[in-house]
Amino acid sequence: MKRVLAVLLVLSLQGCSVAAITSLWPKPHDGAMFDNLVSTKIAVDKLNCDDKNWTDAENKIQHLKIYAELRNDPQAQSISQLQEAIGKAKSSTNKLFCENILKINKTRLDVVADAWRGR
Repeated sequence: MKRVLAVLLVLSLQGCSVAAITSLWPKPHDGAMFDNLVSTKIAVDKLNCDDKNWTDAENKIQHLKIYAELRNDPQAQSISQLQEAIGKAKSSTNKLFCENILKINKTRLDVVADAWRGR
């Protein structure tokens, strides 16, 4: 019986590529990426619109962005949008706009963390 099931499985998957099949599975846990996310979250949580010395957070976001892109992670686009938004907040002279962007993007990091939490 096991042989029959194995043969049926092989025949049914014969036309499917390995990439197509593995794209259906969630990405495995990546401890290094999650550690980068934690460091980035800590740095972004410390940002404020009165003191725009944000170099540390910007570097951590850049690192996380490149890492996620190289890994073809589904959250890479969200991290790229985070980087763009932080740049807009930093260049803004409107404090309320800056604070709102920071608030939204702190939530964005929480969403990324939720997506990675189950891995």
